[in-house]
Amino acid sequence: MPFSRSFSLFIFFTCILAFPLWSQHKTGVLTRKYAPQVLQNDAALFRDVVFAMHPAVGIYKTKSFYHKLFADYIDSLQDSLTEKEFRIKTKLVAEEIRCGHTEVIFSSEYSRAIKKEKLNYSPYVFLPVQNKVYVIANLNKQADSTLKKGMEITKINKVAVDSMQRYCKRFISADGFNTTSKDHYLQLGFNGYFTSLFGRPDTFEVEYKEGKILKTLKYAAFKQKDFPPIPLGTNDDSLFTRYKRARMRFRFLEPDHKTMLLKIEKFSRKSSDKAYRKIFRNLRKNNSENLVLDLRNNGGGSLENSYRLLSYLIDSSKTQTLRTSIKNYPFKKYTKGNIAFKLTRFAFFVIGKKIAKNDTDYFVYTIKPRHKNHFDKKLYVLINGGSFSASCLVAAYLKDGKRATFVGEETGGAIEGCNAGITPYYKLPNTKIKLRVPAFRVINDVCPAITGHGIQADYKIEYTIKDLLAKRDLTLLKTRELILLDNAR
Repeated sequence: MPFSRSFSLFIFFTCILAFPLWSQHKTGVLTRKYAPQVLQNDAALFRDVVFAMHPAVGIYKTKSFYHKLFADYIDSLQDSLTEKEFRIKTKLVAEEIRCGHTEVIFSSEYSRAIKKEKLNYSPYVFLPVQNKVYVIANLNKQADSTLKKGMEITKINKVAVDSMQRYCKRFISADGFNTTSKDHYLQLGFNGYFTSLFGRPDTFEVEYKEGKILKTLKYAAFKQKDFPPIPLGTNDDSLFTRYKRARMRFRFLEPDHKTMLLKIEKFSRKSSDKAYRKIFRNLRKNNSENLVLDLRNNGGGSLENSYRLLSYLIDSSKTQTLRTSIKNYPFKKYTKGNIAFKLTRFAFFVIGKKIAKNDTDYFVYTIKPRHKNHFDKKLYVLINGGSFSASCLVAAYLKDGKRATFVGEETGGAIEGCNAGITPYYKLPNTKIKLRVPAFRVINDVCPAITGHGIQADYKIEYTIKDLLAKRDLTLLKTRELILLDNAR
């Protein structure tokens, strides 16, 4: 599906690797270098935390693989590096953990400094689509307008765009061996990624296609603090009824109220109970026959919220298991929130059943279908690479028993579960870089096998650059077509 995100989300991804190479003449935190022994000490703490608590170690790759990975990583730190250079190395190690909830974040001091800088960007906005790159906008209205919307770009600053994309994806963490998640976030952040990794010159040079002819264009960089959201996505629909605190909205697609579209942007911890009561009561009162549940670009959120939604949709009781091998955070002097972790363990114990095996605790929660306003008619679920964490939990349980028809593309999160529950941030003692490390393995009991992939769509949808520029919602259009076919049978 075409999508748009808030500026704050865009900044998260563009700042993943962000400081321009052209600013090396400046002094301070942005160019400060750390001695090899100092970096090795920070890297060793990263290693020790991962082996002490990360629930993904040994799932997608063996423990021996990670022992060698970290040994090589630490051994490679033989030269002084800036925080950015060290973080790039650390990000590449974190990506090998195969966990979308694991992140390596700049120090607070570095983040504050980078926000004060005006950075060089290309005034032309580029969009990766199916391994190619296209022009979708021009930020500088006074700049050269040779490159039109929809033109294909083959090289940027003499680097082939397919090579750029492959390299950028290495810095995007994903669950298992998923690729749609990397594609999704690369689309969101490509204009920040390629400049951060390949340089921010004063003049850009691009090779582009005009028909079948390759041409080259040079133009000045566009300097600004803030990069605007990518201009994609369907226009906002005023017909939606919104529950802002619950981060969800719905509308009926036809005047007869037979089909409802329910868009859940995030599994919010606020007001979801009240919103679901109203929505599912509305479905019952209108005797609606179809529910279209839109989980595209839903990055997750509250487990409680996701369980609540499932209770209105599943046909029989299902269990979900959370496991952890720690009772307290290891290396507590480098993190905060141990009390919150213990309270979370206690909460899982209260609402579920605790099973202890060796040094590991399993908390089993039963999701029960509710009788009042339960929806047991036709269900269609819209998914894409931005469907992650709790939205994958919901999708996995609806996939079980063929409860729903799925339209879109493979979810960004794995069908067997993820690593989440609660995710503390560890601050490395020297560089002050922060590491986000999950404390629980969230196991979807409906899929006991380890696949490393997400929930697959029954009807796969692919978008071309023309579809995106025209703001066509092919996923919803296909779903409406399926509803008409099902009703005709």
